[in-house]
Amino acid sequence: MAIIVVLALVGGGVATFTGSGTTVSSPPSTVTSPAARQLLQAALQAAGRVDSFHYVASSSLSGKNGGSSRTVGDAGPNSGRQLITSGTQKFTVLVIGTACYLKGNASALVGNLDFSASDAATHAGQWISLARSDAPYATVYAAVTAPAAIADNVTIVPRNQLAPSTLDGRRVETVTGAIAPVKIPGTGATPTPKGTATLEVRASTPHLPVRYTERGTVSRQQSTATISFTKWGEPVHFTAPAGAIPWAQVGAGSGPISPTPSGTFLT
Repeated sequence: MAIIVVLALVGGGVATFTGSGTTVSSPPSTVTSPAARQLLQAALQAAGRVDSFHYVASSSLSGKNGGSSRTVGDAGPNSGRQLITSGTQKFTVLVIGTACYLKGNASALVGNLDFSASDAATHAGQWISLARSDAPYATVYAAVTAPAAIADNVTIVPRNQLAPSTLDGRRVETVTGAIAPVKIPGTGATPTPKGTATLEVRASTPHLPVRYTERGTVSRQQSTATISFTKWGEPVHFTAPAGAIPWAQVGAGSGPISPTPSGTFLT
């Protein structure tokens, strides 16, 4: 998927943390540990209350259409920024309220904004602004702000809670389970990944997320994704780039946007 921080199993995603992905309810037959469910809820509620953080997401997908991606981002309640590297694509996504901007190399402009090769060469390195009515808006906007980044990327059906352990010198508690299907923004698609997910959270309250990991397969391709969270509660402030060029002004094509892993997780 183009630009989503929705990790690799669900489609390759950034912006992997659009418009935003929607987690599909787990099957009624799924057996969930009450303790695991409670810890997950506590972690998500704590993340919602703090509502700002720094994160690093990486994902890889095997096979003919596979590859790897990495996203470094800062998310706030109504704004966020992502620095994304995915194959030959290198680009930055900036969201401020409903405003959305992208700046990248020619490959990124072709893959994410549907630019022609000549337009992409001309506008590489320039900020492009996107309006809500623009075709790429939903996928570019996805998972950039804090609420969307959490909802689009932490997609686990909790089943078990493990014993406390240590991660990078910090005591953590861990929830494991299955990966929940996620609707990919702007496409209507809902891939069904098969695999396991792990969420590690601070052992002490509030149980803020520390690391989320997915491992599994989708369409018979192996996929892994990891996202690490730090700097919870630190202020996030961005200003709109001067001189941004409206996407519609470039005369971009109206065809479908190419799915491009953004550093979004296994989605």
